[in-house]
Amino acid sequence: MSHAPAQLRPPVGLVVGGICGMISAFLYTGANIALRQSVALDPFLVAAVKALPTVVVLLPMLIWMRQAGRPIATSTQWVGRFILVALIGQFVGNGAFQVALQQIGLAASVPITLGVLIIGGAILGRLILGEPVSKVKILAMVTLIAAVIILSLPHSGESNLDSVSKTDVLWGAGFLWGALCAAASGAAYSLFGVTMRQAMTGGLSAPVAMFISGCVGSVSLWSFYLVRSGWQQLWVVTADQWWVMLIAGILNFSAFVALAIALKALPVVAVNLINASQVAMAALAGVLMFHEPLTGTLMSGIALTFTGLLILTAGRRKG
Repeated sequence: MSHAPAQLRPPVGLVVGGICGMISAFLYTGANIALRQSVALDPFLVAAVKALPTVVVLLPMLIWMRQAGRPIATSTQWVGRFILVALIGQFVGNGAFQVALQQIGLAASVPITLGVLIIGGAILGRLILGEPVSKVKILAMVTLIAAVIILSLPHSGESNLDSVSKTDVLWGAGFLWGALCAAASGAAYSLFGVTMRQAMTGGLSAPVAMFISGCVGSVSLWSFYLVRSGWQQLWVVTADQWWVMLIAGILNFSAFVALAIALKALPVVAVNLINASQVAMAALAGVLMFHEPLTGTLMSGIALTFTGLLILTAGRRKG
């Protein structure tokens, strides 16, 4: 029985990285589907429950790391700034994304958020981290900006969104607000990502950074929700709704872990390209599962988002 030459076989690390990258994309899509199913609930309650699994899983892990003598942080100089940015990421990132799902659905929210996240990451990377912005990156950003603008336009066609009337979607009253929330979410995520990179470079381990973010989200979002709505509203939430919110948090945390493994085995460009499949998955889920309108505007915006990501990937490969 013949065997392929060793040099023709892909390294195990690359295979594992590719598999983890795809798993991450599927898990993030699953989390977004669960969040879409929770649009009838208060968005800040959904975001608060979503943050809990990260705290529950990482707390015993950090305790074990301490007891085993493994370093969890070599410096705490970035903790204060990271807590502030984590607060923005939880309220504006997670909260605004949930509002966007209520207003414009899954198929439009994901590409807008992802597009603004990449644009914001490039801009903040230049301003904060001093990373260069190449001509190819500028072209990709322009393409993504065009995609976000197109996706932010009111979609013609029938609407089946839970909290928006057909008139709102057609004339843009609710749709514009939803698009702005998706864009704000992407901007908050990009700020969080850049600051998290700073914090980890400055001495925090990834588990500590994620644990801090989860704690900030749990404490602040739960406090905000309870002050605004009170304990009584919690009894209205059904058991199924609690489970769906918890599943969203578990899937989101699991996706981040899979993404971290993929980033160790593959170049960032390859992982970003694999993870960009979320755009197509979100569009399919929105249309097939939630009967969101599939319009020419939506398809054009998604196509431009893919184009921008491909340009960005090609440029990084050449670099």
